[in-house]
Amino acid sequence: MRRSVRVGRTTLAALALIATASCGTAETIAGSSEPLAIDPHPTTMPSPPPSTQLASPSPTTDPPNQPTPTDATPAPPADEPVIPSAAELRAARSQPVEDPYYPDTSNPEVDALHYFLDLSWDGSRLTGEATVTFRAAAATEAVRLDLSRSLTVNAVELDGTPVDYQQAGDGLELLTGPLEGATTYTLTISYAGAPTSAPAPSYRPDLAEGLGWNVDSDGSVYTFQEPYGAFTWYPVNDHPSDKALYDAVITTEGDDVAVFNGELVSTEPADNGTTNSWHVNEPVASYLTTIAIGPYTEHTSTTPSGMRISYWLMPRDEHLLTGLQGSGSGAFEWLEEHAGPYPFSTLGVVVVGGRSAMETQTMLTMSRGAVARPDAVLQHEMSHQWYGDSVTPVDWQGVWLSEGWAMYMQQAFETDTGLPPFAGGLKAWRPFDLASRRVSGPPGDYNPESFGDLNIYLGPAMMLDEIRQRVGDATFAELAKAWAADHENENVDRQTFEAWLHDETGEDFRPLMHKWLDSAKTPR
Repeated sequence: MRRSVRVGRTTLAALALIATASCGTAETIAGSSEPLAIDPHPTTMPSPPPSTQLASPSPTTDPPNQPTPTDATPAPPADEPVIPSAAELRAARSQPVEDPYYPDTSNPEVDALHYFLDLSWDGSRLTGEATVTFRAAAATEAVRLDLSRSLTVNAVELDGTPVDYQQAGDGLELLTGPLEGATTYTLTISYAGAPTSAPAPSYRPDLAEGLGWNVDSDGSVYTFQEPYGAFTWYPVNDHPSDKALYDAVITTEGDDVAVFNGELVSTEPADNGTTNSWHVNEPVASYLTTIAIGPYTEHTSTTPSGMRISYWLMPRDEHLLTGLQGSGSGAFEWLEEHAGPYPFSTLGVVVVGGRSAMETQTMLTMSRGAVARPDAVLQHEMSHQWYGDSVTPVDWQGVWLSEGWAMYMQQAFETDTGLPPFAGGLKAWRPFDLASRRVSGPPGDYNPESFGDLNIYLGPAMMLDEIRQRVGDATFAELAKAWAADHENENVDRQTFEAWLHDETGEDFRPLMHKWLDSAKTPR
């Protein structure tokens, strides 16, 4: 049973329903991503009165259209997997680690470089072929990937030669025979089944449906998968330390279409349905991948600075479009000013079922409840594109690096734009942070069964504010941009941040970080 700590008349559970996002936003937690089960937001927070609504720069709105490619380049046929060039694969190299909190979904012996996913969904059954280009960290004779027990593997090939395999629990062991360390290989894995979600290691109500593949009551499909869950629909080294490139060809039936990360490069008719092909230009951590299937239509608009943003909505959600476009444009312009140039080449938002929101890379996943209050929630998830998606914690003990920065940027955005502050604003967060620490532990050493509680949001954001007070507003503004730029498309940890701060400022912030990240109580 979830314990509830009272702060006045507000419980942490209720607060989590006020905030709004998977590991989305603190609002999701309170009410419901960044990473997934991390943002507090029940999505029930009332919208601000008209006088306080954000006056966003007016985006240029393109006419609505059925899903069409954003690029004229046709995708190869589904039976011809896309394999990136050697230079592209080098850019996707990682140094995977074993996770200290969730070791069952991490394999430091595998460095996945590229996933080509050829998927078909008929409304109840998923059929897939995953082509995984990878390096072995050292010489080995077997490779382990994560794959749900609800999916059955039918065949595996290594560089075109069949190999034996074993499925046990949510793992897939591939008996490859001798592999050389640092050498690139290609696995082709054919599988099928009826995907099921995985239980979340969290008390958050927005994650009660489970992580990974979810089928909504209307038959549409969505995913929220932080700290894991990608393994519920494709074989993967499901850990943030192993970023990889992605291409996906997804076939659906009837009026349904599939939305994925990155750029839609082609849409083709299929037997009784549609095949959408997607390409992602930059490496992605598995928890930041997304898939949504339903009767979606794509709407596009362009921000004043020229960024094209796509919005994918089902007919029942079309009324949310205007608010989303205004909020998206305003958040993007503010973030480019305060966080620096956008780190990726594409940006979109897909509205789904569920009760959370998630910073899925280049294609934000937003439940319709979260979209009811789009300004702060969308800005929080968008800020994760810099802090969390491009600059990614190496393991789940460091999730505060993502959520602390995103929460700090959210409160700064609310202050600058006159939006009602989350939970009364930064100066009012201490009692909520204290209550969360009592239940879930300090942000730097939290209870693994309490993933995504307020402790990883509020305390780290207040820590960043104390750093701001010490170095001054102007210096901190430059630090916020430099942290994102200096570690673009990298994995980082606490030691990385401590050393970087020292190099940038000449000061030792380790004592300050220790009191905020490791204390059982909120520092004074």
